[in-house]
Order: sequence, then structure tokens, then C-alpha cells
Amino acid sequence: MARWRLSCDACGAGAWIGPRGAAIDAWCEACQRGATVPREAPPPRCACGAKLTLGAPRFVELSSTLQHLDAVLAAWLEDAAPLGAILPERPRFLTDLTPPDAAPGDDAATRDALGALRAGAWRRALTSLSALRAAGGATGRVARAVGIAAERTRDLALAERAYDRALAAEDDPATRLARGALRATRADFAGARDDFAHAGDRREVRWNRAALAIVEAVAVTPGLPAAAVIAAAREEAGPPSEYWSDATVGRLLWSLLVERARSRAPRDGAACVDARVLRAAEGELEHETFWDRALVAHGYAALGMKDEAGRASAPLARERLSRLMEEPFARGTTLGPALRAIASALDAGGPAAARVAVTALARRAEVSRYRLPCARCESGAIGVDEVVEDETGSG
Repeated sequence: MARWRLSCDACGAGAWIGPRGAAIDAWCEACQRGATVPREAPPPRCACGAKLTLGAPRFVELSSTLQHLDAVLAAWLEDAAPLGAILPERPRFLTDLTPPDAAPGDDAATRDALGALRAGAWRRALTSLSALRAAGGATGRVARAVGIAAERTRDLALAERAYDRALAAEDDPATRLARGALRATRADFAGARDDFAHAGDRREVRWNRAALAIVEAVAVTPGLPAAAVIAAAREEAGPPSEYWSDATVGRLLWSLLVERARSRAPRDGAACVDARVLRAAEGELEHETFWDRALVAHGYAALGMKDEAGRASAPLARERLSRLMEEPFARGTTLGPALRAIASALDAGGPAAARVAVTALARRAEVSRYRLPCARCESGAIGVDEVVEDETGSG
């Protein structure tokens, strides 16, 4: 179990946090005092009333949390860029770029080329593998390796041709998956559907079949895809992941609809239709996480839909700020006033004033260094100086 050593870079004040024998070294992030509590029944609060930290200190998350808050406030003001910079890039279609292994009968040139591919020397591998294929070594494995190297170097047309040659030599589920993903990306829906139908039933293939159904439906349906199409895609994909950066049917559908709305010219008279469709698509998101709600706020901000951007962003910003105010370090004298200033600015001046206050706090030297102002000397910054894995607690 990990132990964290905190210390001030000016006066040296600090403490250990984590298990130590039959006890746990705790730390109060509000008053910045250490304590030792029984391992079996540690008290939840310090004598000052704040919750004790028994594991990883919470204040190290302050900088990123302020970034998230600022991005949501920006979306409230119809500036989608800050949220767009932190939202995860979820791959639309999954593939398999695992290099093939060398076979016992391979010559030295083939082994060297495949070794370069496995080592990540993709351009060298592509040159060598292409030369092997031109010299007559166009086995299915070599052709697949050419396709992988070409994908890694972003030559997708060459990659697809290489997969064609590989499949002509030997039908292989992994190559079907890879070629199907490329076909789907360039909207060859029929070709992708055929490849995915012959690519087996692994998780990536099931997701690709589900994603293809949603992508194709959005491409050919003026409004929201039929409920039966969405339900079938969900059944194909399986239980939706709660992990923040994973793709789900609802997340994919929302992103596609926003892209489609952005591509339509206002003269089409589709803005009102898109607004109704997007509001309906909000209900298709499987989760209510910060990242899902931020995805919605970002979409409306990117489309310049002021009212909808505010509707999505305002409660998310207030919730994020409320959670930040509940953190132990928010009760202390070093950061508490600055956090309360953000809340006051939001109440009095709205998102623009709150962004100014957020920026002021985020730019403080200690916060940008993932540290806190030291309450003891008031001139240094206290932070994590060491993390050790030591179940005996000999820190």
C-alpha cells in the first residue's frame, strides 16, 4: 500500500500519509496538520472538523478540476474550444494492428522487417515489407504487415490495398476487422458490413457492427435514427462501459448528430429540426457522468446554440464548483477564500466573472505545480515529495 510524504519547499513542514503498522498516518488538508489513527477504525475528521486524508491527497486534483470548471464555463459562453481540448477522443471503429509473428521458415530479411514493425519503426518496416512484397514475398502475413505499417504511417489507401492482398491469400478475422474499419471510415457501409460479418465475434467486432449501424443510420436518416436501430446497436455492442473515455452507442450517436448539424447550412432551415433531434439524443446517453454532460455542453456550444449551451453548462458548472467547495482543502485558510471568490463571482456576475476568478486561482504558482500554499510559513508551497510502496510502513 502506498504512502505519501508531504513537505513544504520553504519551511519543511509536512507529514506522511498512509498505513504504518497497526496505524494510519493521516493528514488534514484544511489545517495542514498530521495525525495518527488506528487502522481498524480511523476517525473521519480532524479536530478542526475537516475530513482527514488517509490515502492520496485530494489537493493534487485541484489544477485539473479548475481546468474542467473553466472549460464548462467557457461552453456556457458558447466557446467550445476549452472543452473540446479535454474531451476524450473516442475511436469510432476499433481495429487490430498487432504485427504478425515471424514464422520458422522466414528468411533474415522478412524477420528483420517484421521485427522493425514490432519495434515501432513503422516507416522502415513499410519500406522493407513493400520491397519483400515486390520481390515475390506476397504471403498473407507479409501483406497484412504492409497494411499495419501503412496504417501506422497514416497511408490508409495503401493499407486497405494491402489488406485486400492479404485476404486474397488467406481469409483472416483480424485482417477482416482491420479492413472493415477502414471501409467503414470512408463510408463504404456495404463493404464494412461484409468484413465485420466474417471477422468473428470478439468485442471489437461487435462494437464495430454496432457503430456501423449508427453511423449509417445517421447518414441516411434526416432526424433521429429509429428506436429499433439504436436498440439493436446496443444489443450488439453489449453493456455500455462507464469508463470516461470509452465509446458507447449514446456517446457515438450524440457526436455524429452534432457533426451533421455543423455541416448543414442555416439556409437549409434545419436548425430547428436539429435542435429537436439533439434534445432527443440527450436522452440516449447511457450515463450522467461529468464527461457525458460535458459532451452535451460542448456540442451545443460548438453549434452556437446559446440557450441550450447555457442549459447544459450552468448546472454542470455549479455542480463542479459545489463538489470543489466540499473538498477538505476548501475549508482551509490558504485556498478557501479563493474558492469562495469563484462562487461569489458566479452568483454575481455569471460565467464570465467566474472564469476570471478561476483563471486567477489556476495561475497561482503553487496550484499550477500541484501544491498548496503552506499554512505554517505562508511563503512556501506544500506538496507530495515522495510516494513509496511499503506495506511495513517504514517511511
